[in-house]
Amino acid sequence: MSTKQQTLSWLAELPEDSSAWRELHDVARLLRDIAEAEEDVRNGRERPLSEARELLEQKWTQRR
Repeated sequence: MSTKQQTLSWLAELPEDSSAWRELHDVARLLRDIAEAEEDVRNGRERPLSEARELLEQKWTQRR
């Protein structure tokens, strides 16, 4: 049985109302986002830290 098949088998055993679903979802989303960010870096689609910091500061200023 492949790793994917084994994982899906374990997931199928979880009850629908298990709190583990939210945690698994969050971890999977984080791993996907990290993989996308790493691909962006490999392909030269990154921003300098100072620019990213400025964009985040603008975003949070608008929320207040």
